[in-house]
Amino acid sequence: MSDPERGAAPEPPEPASARPAGPAMPDRTAAPPASPPPASPPPASAPRARTHRVRDAFAMSGLAILAFVTGLVLFNYLLMPRFIHGQSEVQVPDLTNLTLDQAERQVAAQRLQISRAGERFDPSVPSGFILSQDPPAGTPVRGRHRVLVTVSLGEEFSSVPAVAGETQRAAGVMIERVGLESSGVTRVYSDEVGEGLVVDSDPPPETVLPRGGSVGLLLSAGMDKEAFVMPDLLGHELSGVRRQLEALGFRVSMPAGSGASGPVVYQDPPAGSRVALETSITLRVMSRMIR
Repeated sequence: MSDPERGAAPEPPEPASARPAGPAMPDRTAAPPASPPPASPPPASAPRARTHRVRDAFAMSGLAILAFVTGLVLFNYLLMPRFIHGQSEVQVPDLTNLTLDQAERQVAAQRLQISRAGERFDPSVPSGFILSQDPPAGTPVRGRHRVLVTVSLGEEFSSVPAVAGETQRAAGVMIERVGLESSGVTRVYSDEVGEGLVVDSDPPPETVLPRGGSVGLLLSAGMDKEAFVMPDLLGHELSGVRRQLEALGFRVSMPAGSGASGPVVYQDPPAGSRVALETSITLRVMSRMIR
């Protein structure tokens, strides 16, 4: 290095204002930012206000219930007795054996009311007349009281059912179902209805009887092996007819003093009837009865 360079004075440092501006560096020694102030606690008066509102609501409800109960008690024990006792008492009249129209006119005169409670069959009271009443006759009641009555339907009737061809048990059930009673069984021979089945009823079907009436049954005993069909004897000579009938075991009836000859003009049983042995047969010759 040359001498002039060695003797040159050092250059002074650049002033801070002459340095190029750069990004500002944070100051590590600066104080931290202040935190937000804490929220203030709710005022102590808010819970007390809510408690007062609930207490007031319960108090109002209690007062309302107390007022309602008080009014109900006053109405039942003070106002209602005065209202009831302000009306005069009357005695319920006897409405039995009256028609409904007659009973309505009678109770209207006493400021009572009448209602039909029902109907019932009763053979002792005609249809349309009152059977019973509630309250009974002579009961003291207030005006506008309602009297309930039961009206008679009169005697109940039933029609005899058709039971031909049924067994005895089935026929009895059918008869009882319509309110009648089976009174007994009579066995008869029949070539049209099997043995053990009903031939007919007594009285016959569709006969109207009072409820509880009796119905008899004619029960088939089967065909009678000794039965015969009655022939037509009209116009035949009496002597020959009588001889044949008696030979078969029949009895021929003739009136005393009648002749023993002549054509038959009448016979009983009639032709076609089924007759058993030893049946009495009546014949008539001309206008006389022959026995």
